[in-house]
Amino acid sequence: MREQALKHKIILFYVLTFVISWAFWLAMWRVQDGGEPSVIVFALSTLGTLGPLLSLLIIESLTLKQVSVERIYGQIRFRGTDRRWPILAGLSMLVITTLGNLSYAALGRLPGLQLIRTGPDSMGAFVLPIMVVQFAAGLLTSPLLEEPGWRGFALPHLQTRLGRTLGSLVVGVLWWLWHQGMNIAFGEMPSVYQALSMVALSFMIDSLFNLSGRNLLTAMLAHQSAGTALNFLDLGEQNWIQVGLLVAFVVWLRWQEARTVSTTQSMSTSA
Repeated sequence: MREQALKHKIILFYVLTFVISWAFWLAMWRVQDGGEPSVIVFALSTLGTLGPLLSLLIIESLTLKQVSVERIYGQIRFRGTDRRWPILAGLSMLVITTLGNLSYAALGRLPGLQLIRTGPDSMGAFVLPIMVVQFAAGLLTSPLLEEPGWRGFALPHLQTRLGRTLGSLVVGVLWWLWHQGMNIAFGEMPSVYQALSMVALSFMIDSLFNLSGRNLLTAMLAHQSAGTALNFLDLGEQNWIQVGLLVAFVVWLRWQEARTVSTTQSMSTSA
């Protein structure tokens, strides 16, 4: 059993993650009546995000701790990382979303400029410190529960086996597909725009994670940047400039990764 679990650990991780999370989200869909979500709905939604962590714990048990959750979480480092990458990670989606909205407004694609979404905009200037608090507190939710599985565990194995680009593509597509269980339960149907946005976002998180020396904190910051943007900033209706800016940022990050790999190989050769 241990050998089989080790051999197929990535497949096992994704199968377990989908089964666990979608089971909670199916239950959430069954109790959701189409009105305002109840406390039970939010509880089931949150429990669904435990899927990646619970899967890692099961695999840890099956492999007799050869896959170690403690070691994976040990990739969360507060020191020893080039500060550029955590800072870029924390600001990334907030800046990209704001620039996308400003561009659409300048082009006359929006009826009026609204950077903060309806609801939070009623807080006025106080929305900025509230966003900071939400960003910090939010790191302990989805980013802390999900990123050890996506980037801390799956990504390095898939990129080693499939290469940098194809490995990221597999992670990104499965990350988007995994979210559909929750999105559909909340009445949000899949779309090409949504898929492209999430896969591009996944590529961005992958690159920032790698550039930071596989510091899981950087992936968590990038993840939370997207979460805070979703909660507070006006995302508009299919703002393709936002997607274009995100893709351009990913291309730049991938170039930085290629430069880093090239420099490392040159140093190894000269040594």
